[in-house]
Amino acid sequence: MTRHSSFPAFISTVLLSLILQMVALPDVIAPFRPEWVAMSLVYWAHATTDKPVLVTAWLCGLALDVLFNTPLGQHALALVTITFVVRRLRSSLILFPLPQVSLVLALAWAAYAFMMFWIDGLSHHSAVPSLRWLPVISTTLIWPLAAMAMDRLRAQPKLRRLT
Repeated sequence: MTRHSSFPAFISTVLLSLILQMVALPDVIAPFRPEWVAMSLVYWAHATTDKPVLVTAWLCGLALDVLFNTPLGQHALALVTITFVVRRLRSSLILFPLPQVSLVLALAWAAYAFMMFWIDGLSHHSAVPSLRWLPVISTTLIWPLAAMAMDRLRAQPKLRRLT
């Protein structure tokens, strides 16, 4: 596979994750919303080394800060931090099967939730502590399915036009 063969898949999954993060959900299930953007960025940090995931994490984080009216840099800091950590651990993580990687990445989702909770506390935004951890559970449970779907998308060859 060439260097840029999966770049459209990278862009499309990041954009789709931003859209999924913004979709309005009923109040009953909204606290269980997975961290779609974090999940897609962590996937690309784990799967490849040739994608600009840190810059993308920063830009997506700033977009989420603006969209959700949070302190500027809150999502950006959290996304860049977990993406950087996963990128650094990539050589170790690729040795393990998906279920074990899922358990390790549960710690990344928990670190993301902790950073969001911590920055909310510093900026005096009220947040229900128990609701902060529900996305960690849902993201951990959805991660294997999302990773398999993105693996298939990344592995598909480019479609060629018939001319």
